[in-house]
Amino acid sequence: MGVDDHAINSLRTWFDLSYEELKEEWKSGQYEKLADCPSFKATAAYREAIHVLHNGCNFPEVAEAQLKRELDEELEIENFWKEKQ
Repeated sequence: MGVDDHAINSLRTWFDLSYEELKEEWKSGQYEKLADCPSFKATAAYREAIHVLHNGCNFPEVAEAQLKRELDEELEIENFWKEKQ
């Protein structure tokens, strides 16, 4: 089992809980659209996160730029403190 499998399994647990809540809200008939249900956003977010982990990032260039910026900033801080020692 890879790292992604652990993340997917964890998210799947939360998705399942949120999905059941969404299903109950929808069955209640209180909401005109599924998106109006209070748990819709969380359920959709869990589903999307699982999808991304299964299929990979939709925008690899953006992800690379963001990760590179974060790494560069962190390495700059680490180097700063190493030089202070």
